Amino acid sequence: SGRTLYVDAEAWQVGCEIDKTPALFDAVEGSRKWLIRADSARPETVSYMRRQGFKIVEAIKGPGSVEDGIEFLRSFDIVVHPRCKHVAEELASYSYKIDPHTEEILPVLDDKNNHTIDALRYALEELRRTGYKPAEAPPPPRKRRDYGFGNDEEESWKVV
Repeated sequence: SGRTLYVDAEAWQVGCEIDKTPALFDAVEGSRKWLIRADSARPETVSYMRRQGFKIVEAIKGPGSVEDGIEFLRSFDIVVHPRCKHVAEELASYSYKIDPHTEEILPVLDDKNNHTIDALRYALEELRRTGYKPAEAPPPPRKRRDYGFGNDEEESWKVV
């Protein structure tokens, strides 16, 4: 359905030197074939990667794009392949900040351990900006309770 997001590959390294980035991306099959949306805060990296043969553009960001992007991601059922361990770890641990004095959950996202989550937001940013809404989950298949041979007219041929 249109509400399932599949993540089947990841390229992940914190602190990767710019000249090593093409090899990191090449570890993902087809990375030079498909459009990549990257952090607009690093235009020199985008320019370098484009010169290395990648189809890469800067993600459009703006006020509220992190919060809106996270809400958009949450509207999907995200299925992560086991080989994408960093994506799985980040999605499992991503959270809101907690007030250290009151232990109250604050309405502010904790901006740490979110490298792959940021990449997912960038990848879907154009889709989010178009107003795309994932389809509602289809209702579960209905099963017949009986075949109309019951004694109770009201129960005959009902589905649940």
